[in-house]
Amino acid sequence: MKKGDLAWLPSSTSLLQFAEEDNPDSGVKCFCNPKMPTHVLVLGEISDVYYKIGYRGACWAVPKHYLYEMQEDFRDVG
Repeated sequence: MKKGDLAWLPSSTSLLQFAEEDNPDSGVKCFCNPKMPTHVLVLGEISDVYYKIGYRGACWAVPKHYLYEMQEDFRDVG
């Protein structure tokens, strides 16, 4: 996925904020686990392990393997 993509975030996925922004080696300063699945905006990559996403007005890191790319559905509606 790339910056600007819309992605699917499953419920109970751990979202992280690091002590130093975009630096996983600095340790975790805050985390949350959304109770409901939702769509999120991909803001970029943080190392080979995390995507940076926008969720509820804040930037969070999420492990790449927990985020799913949105698939467009091109069915003929007519």
